[in-house]
Amino acid sequence: MNFLNSARSVILLIASLLCVALQVQAQDDHYWSQQYGAQSTLMGGAMVGGVRDNTAVFYNPGAVGFLTHPSLSVDANVYRMDRIFIDDGAGIDVNLNSAQISIFPQIISGMINLIKSDRFKFSYTLLTRNYNNVLMNTRYTSHDFQLKKSTVNPSTKSYVGAFDYNNQLNEQWFGLGVGYKVNEKLGIGGTLFLSYRAQSYQLTNYVRDITKMDSAYTFSTANEDEAMKYKTFRLIFKLGLSYSTGRWKFGLTLTTPSIGLFGSGDIQRENSLVYLSPNAGDTSAGFILMDRVTGVKAVYKHPFSIAGGIDYQTEKTRIAISVEYFFKIKTYHLFKPDSDPFIYPPSYADTATIKALIADFLHVENASKPVCNVSIGLSQELWKKISLLLGASTDFSSYMSPDESDNLLHSSGTWDLYHLSAGLTYHREKHSITLGFSYGFSPSIKIDPYTVINKENESNSNARVFAQSFSLVIGYTYYFAKFTD
Repeated sequence: MNFLNSARSVILLIASLLCVALQVQAQDDHYWSQQYGAQSTLMGGAMVGGVRDNTAVFYNPGAVGFLTHPSLSVDANVYRMDRIFIDDGAGIDVNLNSAQISIFPQIISGMINLIKSDRFKFSYTLLTRNYNNVLMNTRYTSHDFQLKKSTVNPSTKSYVGAFDYNNQLNEQWFGLGVGYKVNEKLGIGGTLFLSYRAQSYQLTNYVRDITKMDSAYTFSTANEDEAMKYKTFRLIFKLGLSYSTGRWKFGLTLTTPSIGLFGSGDIQRENSLVYLSPNAGDTSAGFILMDRVTGVKAVYKHPFSIAGGIDYQTEKTRIAISVEYFFKIKTYHLFKPDSDPFIYPPSYADTATIKALIADFLHVENASKPVCNVSIGLSQELWKKISLLLGASTDFSSYMSPDESDNLLHSSGTWDLYHLSAGLTYHREKHSITLGFSYGFSPSIKIDPYTVINKENESNSNARVFAQSFSLVIGYTYYFAKFTD
């Protein structure tokens, strides 16, 4: 009896994992998952054309010159739940899911009265540009006993598979903006952002197979272990133009690609296959391939984008539309360290598969396809100082498989998202309060499974994913006295 049959699925799995370099897709794949300011969020982020509050420092710095009150705004997602469900994500009938609750500040922004001028205005902001927390884990076990009259040697097989995935991202932008009112209709401005981005990622994936044939056992285990963390500092500049005439307002912004200042991180990876058998005639070569580096250079890129918006406002009604186009980012390396992995047995270093893998064993690539998002918002006064806010926006995925990708979806999602929002705002002379709800979802789509951990390498190439997010949004703005000349 050849005891290799029981381990064949494990060997095929680990071979597929080793065929190319590690590709942790660190790119956050949705540019519009987060909006800024409670009122802006509940109007779908359609603010490029007609923004006239503190969020102008982000949406359109060309409108900063039209602001008349120095003020302080604090807006927060006091509650957000992100849920991802992947049917057959780890093999047939082995699902993956993540449901995480997050509490974080959305934006803090205000005006600075640096000089006495009716034309120049200055603004600042601290905003959460991206926040992501995905945690998925699952286990699979089986224990089969077969005893057939026609079988001389009864057999027992046990199989265990496990998958653990954790991806945490926190990106903060600090911005200083200036706006210049050319005349009563036209304003121009710019904001310089300093971006701090930190990401931590870890994946552990193993499968184990124990087979008994009469009194003999074979044991096989295949492991994949990947982990990385990094931080980067970058500069991003946004230019804006704002124009108004009558009831109409128009806006145009350009956001430059990011300029890297500093980036550093750690990365490690291990792949191994262990095979044990008491049968002297049963031979199978296991192996270990592992490496780790610390303090290596990390590079992250943000794309160039162009946004435009139109805003129409009557005494009680406001309708706004915004569009933003994000350009493609060609394949680049987030990590590109030299690798000198530990290999056992040493003879494996001369095999064609392993030799091709060693040079870029710890390389991590990013790439993004072009994306165009659209948002629409409505503000309708209901009674005195209370207004209804409604919004809807697209949030298409920018995911693009890098040149060296192994098709494992180590990313925040290849799926498109759609956002709906609703809420109320209450305006007074000195302050405003906003409360609302935002809901994001992806239609159920087919994707490749993240992994396969069930017996006999059962795989379904049509895994299905469905994602949701629920947010409670609260905002408060306090208005100081008007600017004076």
